[in-house]
Amino acid sequence: MKRDEAIELIRLRTGRDNVAGWDERIRLELEMAQASLEWDAVLPWFLLNVDDTLSVTGGTATLALPSGFLRLGNQGGFYRYDSTRDDPWIVLKRDSYEALSARNLGEGIVEWYAILGAKIYLFPTPAVTTTFRLIHFKSGGSLATNTATNPWLVYAPEVLIHEASARVDPERAGLWMGLAEKEKNRINLNEDQRDFDGLNPRVIPE
Repeated sequence: MKRDEAIELIRLRTGRDNVAGWDERIRLELEMAQASLEWDAVLPWFLLNVDDTLSVTGGTATLALPSGFLRLGNQGGFYRYDSTRDDPWIVLKRDSYEALSARNLGEGIVEWYAILGAKIYLFPTPAVTTTFRLIHFKSGGSLATNTATNPWLVYAPEVLIHEASARVDPERAGLWMGLAEKEKNRINLNEDQRDFDGLNPRVIPE
């Protein structure tokens, strides 16, 4: 679903279809609803990003978090690449910046990291150019343009539409939020099934 289709649907459902000047207001409410959803304790599978690889040169102690970073994945994390291993991605251990700094680890092979503000701090500081992979939840991005690439509108349009409708139509906010929760539960059930299928792949009889 494209952004403008979502706006039109909200106008129709909330009775604002004949009210001039509401499109921009609804767009802003969609963005506010998305921001609120992305602060939830549980984030949906479609925001999980596994493709970000980052590199630093020797002597560089920090990496900037990628644009749209929300938090580390539940089963993800931060990995260092080691081409000498059959399984080259080594999971790194996380601790607080204060605890790691106090250990004075110097330079060497990175084993630890801390996240503080918008940066990843590497410990020890890598002595050579090093590549990392970050598995994390990533924001669905801006709704400033009328595209069909926002993952909320691709995979969970009703969640975003209902949450935004509650802001546009506060008199019936309870109705809209109830519908949004129903859709969230559906997505959670689908995610549980995806996990189950991954652990117990279906066998199709010949």
